[in-house]
Amino acid sequence: MPLRALVLDEDRTTHSLVTDRLADEGFETVSCGPDDSVLATVERHQVHICLVATRYRGLDGYEIARDLRHRSAAGVIVMGNSNDEIDTVMALEMGADDYLAKPIRPRELCARVRSVLRRTVITPLQEGGARPLPDRYLRRVDDMEICGVVRSVNVSGRLVDLTTLEFDVLMVLASHTNAILSRDKIINSVHGSDWSISHRSVDGIISRLRRKLFDSDEGNRRIKTVHGRGYMLLEAQSEGKA
Repeated sequence: MPLRALVLDEDRTTHSLVTDRLADEGFETVSCGPDDSVLATVERHQVHICLVATRYRGLDGYEIARDLRHRSAAGVIVMGNSNDEIDTVMALEMGADDYLAKPIRPRELCARVRSVLRRTVITPLQEGGARPLPDRYLRRVDDMEICGVVRSVNVSGRLVDLTTLEFDVLMVLASHTNAILSRDKIINSVHGSDWSISHRSVDGIISRLRRKLFDSDEGNRRIKTVHGRGYMLLEAQSEGKA
């Protein structure tokens, strides 16, 4: 039985390149119908690997990766338009097995796909059909634990309730601890450059994160404002150097 791949990219050039190359390598590629959900397509065709653009049918590709990782056994590769390290980190921590920057290089594509399949097709499944979650998908920043797949935040044993936007902004900050991120960088990393939110809204989210995650003045120390430049999430050992 051939290995099956699902390619989710509305860019015709990329979609054709990926599907044609995988077909040459012996893969059977399947399609997601206009009225079908991604998960239903994966389950119906017993897909082995999904290649997902960062935007597909108006959906966030990182969210698709997270849902697939949490609810299916298929391997997941996110295909994005940026070589920025933060995009790779976000994809991996949301549950993807790998990240590929466009334009896609056919030989690299095949090598990455084979590498993912070596790790996924032999992995025993948990109850409900999901793959077990490796420890590397849990990001730790001192006493804070963040999991992008199940979207949970735990601080010193306390589960913290965050809104969707609060969690997404925290993920961006935690992906680049001890580094200054501008408001524009935070906005673009969370939902892309077309996300309609103001710098003031980012400031409000940062303020709420400080209040929810940390005690009293600790929030201002741990999520530091760098005037004129942006924000940075500090690890404890770096606080005195910032």
